[in-house]
Amino acid sequence: MKNIIKNSSSFINGEWVQSQGHLSICNPANLQEHIHDIHLATGYDTNSALLAAQEAFDVWGKTRIEKRILLLEKFMSNLEAKRNEFSELITLENGKTIEESKGEVDAAISEGNYQLGYLKDNLVEIKGSHKLLYSPLGVALLITPWNFPLSTVIRKMIPALACGNTIVLKPSEYSSLTSILIFEILEKEDFPKGSVNLVIGIGSALGDALLKTDLIDIVSFTGSTATGEIIRKKISHSNVRYQAEMGGANALVIWDDANINEAINAAIASGYACAGQWCTGISKLIIHENIYDTSIDLLKKLVENIKVGSGFDKANQMGPLNNRAQLDKMVDYVRRASDQGAEILTGGSQLQKDEQKGFFFQPTILTGLNLEMDISSEEIFGPIINVFKSRTVEQSIEIANFGRYGLSFSVYTENDSIANRFISNVDASLCHVNMPTPYREMSMPFTGWKFSGIGVPESGRFARDAFTKPKVVYRKKE
Repeated sequence: MKNIIKNSSSFINGEWVQSQGHLSICNPANLQEHIHDIHLATGYDTNSALLAAQEAFDVWGKTRIEKRILLLEKFMSNLEAKRNEFSELITLENGKTIEESKGEVDAAISEGNYQLGYLKDNLVEIKGSHKLLYSPLGVALLITPWNFPLSTVIRKMIPALACGNTIVLKPSEYSSLTSILIFEILEKEDFPKGSVNLVIGIGSALGDALLKTDLIDIVSFTGSTATGEIIRKKISHSNVRYQAEMGGANALVIWDDANINEAINAAIASGYACAGQWCTGISKLIIHENIYDTSIDLLKKLVENIKVGSGFDKANQMGPLNNRAQLDKMVDYVRRASDQGAEILTGGSQLQKDEQKGFFFQPTILTGLNLEMDISSEEIFGPIINVFKSRTVEQSIEIANFGRYGLSFSVYTENDSIANRFISNVDASLCHVNMPTPYREMSMPFTGWKFSGIGVPESGRFARDAFTKPKVVYRKKE
């Protein structure tokens, strides 16, 4: 660990800034293993970062597009050279398996490079003698979660900087080490002083300093809907653009003509990969009554064979939850589900591992649910799948749409007509046919409907639209 990162604090105006407050980071798979101490920024530090970003915008925003792209391409190359270090660090502080961490690093590299390739040729459009210029907004505040500590940062940071904005990154306190490594790479590049800033701290303590200010021009947030609503209310004035990718209680439907083995394996991947801690994973599994018994038997058998443990052991298929609050949430969720009449088919408890003592929770299946239960519409964000039995397309759509979220959906069927009925009526921004719910292409928008998203989507060409404003130049033909 000591060989991976050298610093432990915020990076503000070109310098590592240490404050007195600190937080100890432990391995979520082994709470007896201390990883690192981080220094927590103050409100004064936060304001300094915003001021530095505002001042640097006068330089970075006027830097030629070609130079901005070249600097960021060099950064991405240096990030890729540390693929193994990032993978190890993500598993250490997040808990996911090392293969999942490698997958995240590869996805971040691909998306960062895609954005640079796209933006290189798409920040200026020429129509005869006229031009459309995509101009930067100013200071971009990027607020990122702990579940994907690298890929979410890259998804925001690369287009923000490539478009000419300066940034202040505020990662979750549970994923600060990955962000520190990112900034150790940025520090060595030739970015203008103050153009890239990192604020390490607890969101509730820094929220006012970050948001109740006229120093920011856009807030790009990924996290829970509850936090996203708090941020929206705290933003100080209406001229601040707000982009938010938030929670989901996603559904996967297995129709009676589906390939059951393929569909059940997709449900397991969607529900238990990353210990269920991803916004596009499933909370609801809806199975047609004609194949319910066969499907549930296979699901139970496969889930009970999932090996849980340290992410560094390649024999393990699922790591721990990231933090104590997340573990307590799973315990409470199962308790409330049981109180409301749900059946615990398998799992349902904290998994005690004497040699590790981490935040482990059993892969869990709950059955016997109905829409009168509060838990039926909640985002779980953990290794729990709620199973519903359904008879008709209409009933399945009602279950899938129930609640305030509208992020991802999948249906497994060999009937195109059935698939199209689902896609036409499901309130979800990301729809899949015979594919797991987390699947996405970096060229497509990443967004949510209802309370799953606010503002311009992320990814694809929409990343440009989020971080720029159009300037049209009309020129008289000679």
